[in-house]
Amino acid sequence: MAAPDPAIPHFRSHPWANSLLTSEDYKPIDTDSRRMKPSGEDGYFANTLGTSTTIPHVLTLQRREIPAPPNKIPTWLPATKQDAAAAAAAGNPTPGTMPADIIMICDLASPGISGHPSTVHGGIVATLIDEAMSLAVAAHTSSDSGSTVPVSEESNPRGKIFTAQLDVRYKKRVTNPALLVVRVKVVGRVGRKFWVRAQALQEDEEGAGGHLEWAKRKIVKADAMAFWIVTPNEKL
Repeated sequence: MAAPDPAIPHFRSHPWANSLLTSEDYKPIDTDSRRMKPSGEDGYFANTLGTSTTIPHVLTLQRREIPAPPNKIPTWLPATKQDAAAAAAAGNPTPGTMPADIIMICDLASPGISGHPSTVHGGIVATLIDEAMSLAVAAHTSSDSGSTVPVSEESNPRGKIFTAQLDVRYKKRVTNPALLVVRVKVVGRVGRKFWVRAQALQEDEEGAGGHLEWAKRKIVKADAMAFWIVTPNEKL
């Protein structure tokens, strides 16, 4: 497993990451997709994006007590600012107002993931959101089984879960080198179908000068929603 211990000292040196680490509501967990399996599974996130010029450090935090999501299909991600305003007026929660099931902290290096100068390629942002979502879905499916069977070198503790639809709204450029935090929440579940919301955040670059690190404004760089399916082994 890609155990969290080696990444913890690295992120302790960053005030924002350290503040997340010290929260009593969350615990570090293994980031399974950072462990390449002998079959080649997870080679992209574990190897290609695991170098000194791509994403050298990743740490995942899981909420200690995760409530079951509503047993219904949620409202999809608002298409426009007007839709978002209407949803907020109707009292529909957003990821920023809900305790996240999973928080993934990513150390974005340069230039291996750049699309434009000092700007992360949009496909990488979608990848990070998707990976964090997989761990959120796994947090719910693992609680179903209650399994304590040790993970083998080849097995995937997340199980056979797949993204059926991913909608990412890019609001501002994601910069690098920099820290990126992805917050994820499962907002609906019907049987083997899951609906997941996420936000990718970075600290306000404008507020760097003279501001305390913990007080810097956190900016939503991307907002996302996805539909996930858990597939029984016999159907693969």
